[in-house]
Amino acid sequence: MNKTLIFGLQTSAKLVMSIHKKWSSYTRKNAQTEPDTFGVYEIGDIDTGAILYIGEGNIRAGLLAHTPDGGRKKHVSVFGSSIVGNYGYRYEVATTKEKSKQLQAKYLKLFKKTYGSLPRFNQKQREVAASEVDF
Repeated sequence: MNKTLIFGLQTSAKLVMSIHKKWSSYTRKNAQTEPDTFGVYEIGDIDTGAILYIGEGNIRAGLLAHTPDGGRKKHVSVFGSSIVGNYGYRYEVATTKEKSKQLQAKYLKLFKKTYGSLPRFNQKQREVAASEVDF
């Protein structure tokens, strides 16, 4: 059986990744060099390939928003949760804000179809968004 990686996990299916780029080391210095334009980005564990978050919007601003210590202690902060590890990011440029939202929805749908749930911090984002809605 042919074993491959899907979102960093070994499986017998064909290779399926959301963003087809190599991970960049997640530091404030690196994030500051990324495009100041719309797109979709992933934050994940470089060692395992596990995707922790799929975001959209301004690429540079989005990446910088999740580096509370400037990358010095290898902390990543997503929606108030700080985690430590060897983290990276990758991104795909979109032509408009709407296109970045469409790409994010596509990648989240693919991830959920593959694993049965959203990436760890996208789940938390959905919980926060749902709790802010007045019924």
